[in-house]
Amino acid sequence: MNKVNLLRRFYIYQDERFPLKYLAFTTFAVVISSAAVLSFDVSITKILASYFSGLFFIFHIRVIDESRDFKHDVKFHPKRPIPRGLITIKELMILDLFGLASFLFISLYYGMESSIYGSILLIFSFFAWKDFFLSEEFKKNHFYIYNSIHMIQMVLLQLFVYVIFTNQFTLNKVMIIHLLFVIFNTIILEFIRKIKTDKEESKGKDTYSWHLGYKKSLYIFYAFNILNVITFIWMLYSISPNLRWYGVITLTLFGILSIGLFLHLKNKNKNSELFLMVATISNYICLNFLVYFYSLNG
Repeated sequence: MNKVNLLRRFYIYQDERFPLKYLAFTTFAVVISSAAVLSFDVSITKILASYFSGLFFIFHIRVIDESRDFKHDVKFHPKRPIPRGLITIKELMILDLFGLASFLFISLYYGMESSIYGSILLIFSFFAWKDFFLSEEFKKNHFYIYNSIHMIQMVLLQLFVYVIFTNQFTLNKVMIIHLLFVIFNTIILEFIRKIKTDKEESKGKDTYSWHLGYKKSLYIFYAFNILNVITFIWMLYSISPNLRWYGVITLTLFGILSIGLFLHLKNKNKNSELFLMVATISNYICLNFLVYFYSLNG
């Protein structure tokens, strides 16, 4: 009965703080595009292994974030699942152990290189859990550096995926461009979830909109999307110079996102926020799948 209750509560938790309805697709999309930029076929087994290890590790990041930010959330975000008593950190950590065990098994199964990278990821995540032993003053005065350090985990995770696919530490030109593409996408997703209107802004000073202002944070978000599109087209061109209708699709997706951004700038409501969020996630998923299909036909 308690197990059923925990699963029900976890379902509510993940919907609010670890939305699998988005992450399941975004993670699979980036894994597929990672396989596509290699110069050889990747087995479905490795694709699935990378997919699940990626999801497990992203959940691990979520759990250590919840643990690290507990006092902050109780004070400034009391409606979040843990502060309001829906689920405990201990329960999340128990679930996380199953994910970490699977992550470690996959790391060890695919050889020395993936084992080393998996270990580096886990060690880095420990330091991330401890906030890299940074002082409160540093975190307060260097918000962007602090967030950038934490985002390194996603870069290391992407390198881990490459290692599983290649069984070696190697990056060719297209893979380097793809890594840059993944980094821009990571920044874009990080930015969009931390842009709030004046009515939604908390006193926790933990959003980009609080530090930059609502409009400026959206403009920077848009600038990263421009860089992302440029990087994406550069990547496709490096695979094959014949872009054909892929360029049209890319610009169409960017156009829809642009509409969403300007609507949110003007309206600043839940509907415009949802539209921009869906446009951003759809853009992320579609661009990654376009890499896959382009590599097949390139």
